[in-house]
Amino acid sequence: MKMRSPFCVLCCLVLAGALAAPLHADDKAKQAKELAAKAAAENNDRVRQVQDFCQAAVLDPKEKKYADNCASYREGLLQDDRAMLAAAISAYRSHDLARAEAQAKLVSNYDPKLSGQVKQLLDLIHNQGGQPQAQVLPQVQAAWNKGDFDAVISLSQSISAPDAKAAVAQYVNNVNTYRGYIDQAQKLEASNPQEAIQQLTLAKNLNPNGPGNPAGRIAELQQAMQAKTAPPPPTPTKQPANSGADLTKKVNKLLSDARQAEKDGKQQDALTAYADVLKLQPGSPEAQSSTDRIQQAIKSDPAAAKSELRAAIRYFYNSQFDDARRALMSYLESPQTATDPGVADFYLGAALVERSILQTPRAQWQGPSKDALLAFQQARKANYSPVRAYVSPTLLKIWDSTAQ
Repeated sequence: MKMRSPFCVLCCLVLAGALAAPLHADDKAKQAKELAAKAAAENNDRVRQVQDFCQAAVLDPKEKKYADNCASYREGLLQDDRAMLAAAISAYRSHDLARAEAQAKLVSNYDPKLSGQVKQLLDLIHNQGGQPQAQVLPQVQAAWNKGDFDAVISLSQSISAPDAKAAVAQYVNNVNTYRGYIDQAQKLEASNPQEAIQQLTLAKNLNPNGPGNPAGRIAELQQAMQAKTAPPPPTPTKQPANSGADLTKKVNKLLSDARQAEKDGKQQDALTAYADVLKLQPGSPEAQSSTDRIQQAIKSDPAAAKSELRAAIRYFYNSQFDDARRALMSYLESPQTATDPGVADFYLGAALVERSILQTPRAQWQGPSKDALLAFQQARKANYSPVRAYVSPTLLKIWDSTAQ
């Protein structure tokens, strides 16, 4: 038997190593691709999504999109976590312990520093409140009485104790029932206004302070029905003697409300009041100059811009969709202070959808507008992902369609 020379053996080992390295790299690239595909479908577990994108970037550093996705999705998660923590701290400082606990528990465990801050806050809440969940029911009752349905749902989701869950379940059911009445009324306004009035009456009787202004919509439908059957009113020969005085009184009241809102730091409420003044009295010097001044302040002050965003979201959940749209568009006009464009674009799209549904008979509604879809797409580009429990099924369906 012939013996192989040491040189030959060495050559074989080198050749084997050279062949093995590319195979190893290919395996890593394949694994990275699988992880990236998995991450793209993990919207319901954002921590795992970020981890998988970042692991794909480690396995295949040559593929730039993995590193880009890792960075952008991680920053989006951290932004949302910081916002939730800030909301929790704000609620704690306002002595709203149940809401503070609910917001704190929405913060993910991705960032150790933020998780540590959440733990400290929860410890403070538990030490100060004793048993926070025992305080939730009165706060749910207060939120229901005020018509703050978003708070009812948010507080109910913070409860884990079975007895407390059972106690607030009726309020959650009432919220869903109320919204069902409002939705049914909206569907029937054009085809059967009398039935729509009955649905709105049920909603108003269930909660006279609920969103959607059922009492106002009832009055509008009744007036529309009367206009169809009543003869045209006689043409007035002159204006009532006190019409000018009434207008002046309304304008002065709105100006007073606007000044007080501005003094209290509620700039969006002030802008809304000044806008109402300009509707009644176009060219009002005080209303116009104050509007310009506040808008300029918002554009140059990040804190004012963030306050504007919070006010816009509050308008949305109060069904004040025109006010929400105006505030959100104003916020987005100033990129240098608009630190959360994804949030603003999402709520802008949501406001446009809800506004069009509210103003259009169901049989004539043609789906979301291009502006609404564009706003949702911009929110996705900013890596924003809404808390799905707070979004209606109709909005979620439209939102999900923009992912394609």
